[in-house]
Amino acid sequence: MTQSRIVLPIMLTVVASLCVGCTTVRLEYDRMTGTAFPAETTFGGKTVNFSTIFLKGNILVEVMQDDTTIAPLTGPTNPADPNQYDYITPAEIDSLVTAHRSSPIGSISWVCSSWGFVPSMCTRYHAYGLVVNHFEEKADGTRATGTLGWMYDSTTRSGFVNYYKNSIVNSHNQKYLRSAAHELGHAFNLNHCDGDGATTIMNQTGVVEDNYTYEFSAASLDHLQNHEKTAVWPGIGPRHYACPHAH
Repeated sequence: MTQSRIVLPIMLTVVASLCVGCTTVRLEYDRMTGTAFPAETTFGGKTVNFSTIFLKGNILVEVMQDDTTIAPLTGPTNPADPNQYDYITPAEIDSLVTAHRSSPIGSISWVCSSWGFVPSMCTRYHAYGLVVNHFEEKADGTRATGTLGWMYDSTTRSGFVNYYKNSIVNSHNQKYLRSAAHELGHAFNLNHCDGDGATTIMNQTGVVEDNYTYEFSAASLDHLQNHEKTAVWPGIGPRHYACPHAH
């Protein structure tokens, strides 16, 4: 084999590795007045936040706390429904997202560094969180005071809402943070059946109760680390509800 035939595959390998670049997720977080974002906490002697939680799945999440002055919904009092504005509907959530979300849905890529003539590409995906000072009202008019959060966009998996009037959300930050991480997990196409049925993040709050951790199950980690990126990264595809994941 000639020297040129040896060098070419080596150069292609180097180029491919450099062009992988860095991939991150930016969570734009907005909230209504009278609410708070889930705060970083200490759990089991360790600092816990969105970044530390998702880094376990080899996902780098950066949080951008953005609009903090969104007004809660209000209007004329309806004697037949005096508690109307304690609740928020999916249509009203959609309107707020349209009005206040500043980040794109999907991804953006750019040249973040170069080595000689070889560019290194970085890609950022986007997710959106909205804290509302209301309880949940479903599309069919059913009202629920026990819902902590909801991943409202199953078409692109681009965002979720936290219901701050819920008593757990507004009084127990550690459970609030766990619930918010759970909803963000849905944006990565993780489902309730990806939980371990006991303590991990993708279990619902009613399952874990006070026996919760900030860990992902083995099934969740396998999805985040090994499945097709088009079925993992937020904002680029529909939600898949089956377990185990078929993609």
